[in-house]
Amino acid sequence: MKLLVHQDGSPLLSVRVAFPAGSAMDPPGSEGAAWLAGQMLAHGGTRRRSYKQILDFLFPRGASVDVSVDKEMTCFHFDCHAAHAAEMTELLAEMLCDPGWREEDFRRLRDDAIHSLEADLRGENDEELGREALYGLLFEGHPYGHPCQGRISSLRRMELSAVREFYTAEYGRNRVVAACGGAHAESAAARLRERLSTLPARTRSDGSVPAAPPLRRTSMIFVEKPSQGTALSLGFPVEVRRGHEDYPALLVAVSALGQHRMSSGRLFQSLRQHRGLNYGDYAYIEYFPAPMFTLEPEPNHARQRQIFELWVRPVAPGHAHFALRLALHEMEKLAGKGLDDGEFEAARSFLLRHQALLEEARSAQLGHEIDGLFYGTGLQSQYLKRTLPELTPSDVKRAVERHLRPEAIAAAFAGPDMEALRKAILDNAPSRIQYNSAKPDWLLQEDEIVSVRPVPVEESAARAVPAEEMFE
Repeated sequence: MKLLVHQDGSPLLSVRVAFPAGSAMDPPGSEGAAWLAGQMLAHGGTRRRSYKQILDFLFPRGASVDVSVDKEMTCFHFDCHAAHAAEMTELLAEMLCDPGWREEDFRRLRDDAIHSLEADLRGENDEELGREALYGLLFEGHPYGHPCQGRISSLRRMELSAVREFYTAEYGRNRVVAACGGAHAESAAARLRERLSTLPARTRSDGSVPAAPPLRRTSMIFVEKPSQGTALSLGFPVEVRRGHEDYPALLVAVSALGQHRMSSGRLFQSLRQHRGLNYGDYAYIEYFPAPMFTLEPEPNHARQRQIFELWVRPVAPGHAHFALRLALHEMEKLAGKGLDDGEFEAARSFLLRHQALLEEARSAQLGHEIDGLFYGTGLQSQYLKRTLPELTPSDVKRAVERHLRPEAIAAAFAGPDMEALRKAILDNAPSRIQYNSAKPDWLLQEDEIVSVRPVPVEESAARAVPAEEMFE
C-alpha cells in the first residue's frame, strides 16, 4: 500500500483511492466484472447501509463518491468540506472494505452497463463508437480488446457471484494507492491505512499487460448506423509512454499536430479552418477519456499500452474518404519534416504551462501524482519541466521519424452508407470535394494531390459491421 498525504489549511478534504483492478483483468467470458465491481462499491450499498441511506447521507453534506474504471485502474474519489472529513473517510472505507452485495443493486448497475453500450455508445455517440471500434480493432484478442463496461453478451450472463469473485481476487492491499490532500489529510490517510489493511494481502493479477498485437497490414472497420455524419478514428500502437526517451519530443509533435480541443493544431487548421469539413480534429499519444465531453484529461486512466490516435470529428458522409486521406497527409508531412522553429516553441511553451493548470485543483493533483507513480515519472508537470527545456526541433524530428511512420494503420468509421465508403477506399477512387466558396490556389493544388492519395488496404482487412452487432 502506498499513501500520498498533503495536509494544509484548505477548507476541503480531497481523497483518491486507486486499485490496479481494471477491465484488462476481466476473466475471459466475464467481461464487465471490473466495471460492475467498481460500480457496486461506489453506487451500491454497504453491508451496514443501503444505497438509499448512503444518498441520504451524502446530499446534505454536498458530497458524492465517484468512481472511474479504466483498463488497468479503478479509482474512487471524493471531495468534502473539512467539517465532514472524518465521516466521509469512514464512508469510503466502508464502501471499499465492507460492500453490501445486494442483488437489487447488482441488477440495477448491470442494466446501466448494458444500456450504456446499447443505447449510449451504439445508438447516440458516434464519435466514441468510432474510438471504441478503433481500440477493438487494434487490441483484438488482447485484454484491452473490449470496452471497460464489458461486452453485452457477458453482462447479460453475469451473476453477482462473478463480481464478488473479481473483487476478492483483485482488490488487495498490496498495490492500492491512497492519496489524501487538504484538511485533515493525515487523519484520513491513517484511517484508510487501517481499514485497507484488512483487504487480502495479494491480488490475482501481477499488473503485467502484454504488448499490443502487431499491426502488420492496414485494417479498417466500417460501423453502419443511421446518422447525419461519419465519425472517423485512426491509429496504431506506439511503444512510447511517459518515461520513454522519445516521450517529450513526441508529445510536442502531437500537440502541434492536434492539441485537444485547440484550434492551433495542423489538423484543425487543415480540415476545419481551411476546408470547413467538420468541428475539430485532434491527435494523441495517450488515452484521453470521453474527449467530446471534457477539455481536460481526467487522471487515473494510466495505461501500459498506448496508441497514436487521430480523432476526426464527424464529416458529411460524402467527405469521409477525403478526410481520411487529408488526415494521413498531415501526419505524413509531420513525420517527413518535423516542426519548424515557431511551431516547436509554441507547442513546448504551451505544454509547460498547460500541465500546471491541469494539476491546479487538489483532487486533480492527487490523481496526477498517482499516475506519476504508475509511470515512474513523478508529477507530470515536474516531469515536463525536467525534460522539455532541453528539447530541440531536431529531437522532435528524430522522434516523429521513428514513431510516426507506421507499417500500417487502423481506421474505424461510424455512420451511414458504409459499404459505399468501403468500396471507394478499396477501389482507391478519387475523392475530390466541391466548395461553396472560392479557395486559394495552394489549397486546391493540395486537394488535387490528397484526393488521389492511395490508402492501400486488402479487402479481407476491411469489414463492415452493423452497429447493433458491436460489443456483443
